[in-house]
Amino acid sequence: MVTGVLTGVYRREGDWNLVELKLNNPAQLFNSLDPSPFRERDLDAEAAAYLVDAMRELHGHRHVKVVIYLPQPDDPAGGTIADAVHNFFRYREQAARLALRRVLRLGRASLLVGLLFLVACTLAWRFVFTGEDVVDHIFSEGFLIIGWVAMWRPLEILLYEWWPVLSDARLYARLAALPVEVRPRESSGLFDGQPGAAR
Repeated sequence: MVTGVLTGVYRREGDWNLVELKLNNPAQLFNSLDPSPFRERDLDAEAAAYLVDAMRELHGHRHVKVVIYLPQPDDPAGGTIADAVHNFFRYREQAARLALRRVLRLGRASLLVGLLFLVACTLAWRFVFTGEDVVDHIFSEGFLIIGWVAMWRPLEILLYEWWPVLSDARLYARLAALPVEVRPRESSGLFDGQPGAAR
């Protein structure tokens, strides 16, 4: 299990910012309930969250590398770690882009419904409640207000809800393209309890 909290400080190696994970064995990186082979398995939830948070914190840095320390980096399972990390975040990117399409489709459908309802309310305001008494005035203004309130949800979707999903998709795409390097644990320069350490 990956432990530690982000401190905002990542080691540098030349031009590279290092996102480091220290493991006792390759299996710690993966979801223990997923029976798939290493190359296709889901990452451990804490490990995935750590990588995502690190990439968010290193936003704007072009040279970022994931370095995973293992007691035996020549372990056959270690050779598939880079592929597993890339496959996991590639899948997350595809899922985020599907979610983005669903949000935009819902936004367009909601906008159409909202506009039709606004037109109906405007027609009621203009032609149905035309009297000068207080009741007609209350109903006519009420219909106009309700029509504009119905536009709130479509506008919320189309103005605000789609771009965080797009941001996630771009983040996962960047994670899927990061170089992943496996090194001997003795060269880590980390100690247990620091960000990136695993027990």
